[in-house]
Amino acid sequence: MKLRLGCLVLGVLPALGQVGSTAVYTSFQREPPEAVLDSMRLEVAAIMSPGGLCLNWRSLDGVRETEVFSELAVARFRGNCDGSGLAASGIEPGALAWSHVSDGVVLPFAEVDCDRIQGFLQRRLLGLETRSREEVFGRAVGRVLAHELYHIFARAQGHGTRDVDRPSFTAAELVDDEFGFDDAKYHILQLTKQPALTAKNRALPEKKSWPAKIQAGLAAFVKSGCTVCHGSLGQGTRHGPSLRPTGETLDSVVLAAKLERGGPKMCKRARDLKVPAPALAEEDIQEIVRFLNAVEE
Repeated sequence: MKLRLGCLVLGVLPALGQVGSTAVYTSFQREPPEAVLDSMRLEVAAIMSPGGLCLNWRSLDGVRETEVFSELAVARFRGNCDGSGLAASGIEPGALAWSHVSDGVVLPFAEVDCDRIQGFLQRRLLGLETRSREEVFGRAVGRVLAHELYHIFARAQGHGTRDVDRPSFTAAELVDDEFGFDDAKYHILQLTKQPALTAKNRALPEKKSWPAKIQAGLAAFVKSGCTVCHGSLGQGTRHGPSLRPTGETLDSVVLAAKLERGGPKMCKRARDLKVPAPALAEEDIQEIVRFLNAVEE
């Protein structure tokens, strides 16, 4: 049996790398046990941090005006998130979670229905001891939440082929120890230093009027291999869409989420074109974002 994740309807530690800081503000209808909360946060981190996205967790009730983040999302949890496995009566079947969309734009708001998740996993949870049950339930909630966060941070309404991006999960997929095991080979954003430009890709489009920082971003963009599909200036080709922002400024969090979410498709396209898969160094992401935002339409 599979249950669909929501269609789009309308701490871990702060980031230590080059991807901008990201916050998730949470609000619970009924506060969960610490074991559930810790397990949920650890699972979200395990899914999202390999792609450069490290989250700062905050309570929506304790918002501090002095804190500034590159991107944020608000996650509201409905029902009972205690991981008891005892589903509330009268719960209608439906999506486990969903994000909001307005005029085709994904908004930074997600809803997670803990009662539905408990009902969906009830048979598996009731056979566990209390501590294990809370940890397993928190892991499942984390996977559901990570799915919605990728919708939000990648500004994407569709679904993908990675485990976390599927439109539906089975109960086993939500609670099994291994999740996203094969996704590591599709990471485009590399968290280690990448080699310098090779002789083959040293040729850069000339734009002498660009400042040195923009030129550095262009060089990093060429080095990444993204020009093969997205064009020399990110304008898009028949092999890949435009990377230039349309009506809004691109930031490193959005780019990192898009790269992580689109990894399988990008790697497949590279194989089809018989070229190396793209690889973008984390240390270069800020410069590449600066370059893409500076490119004139």
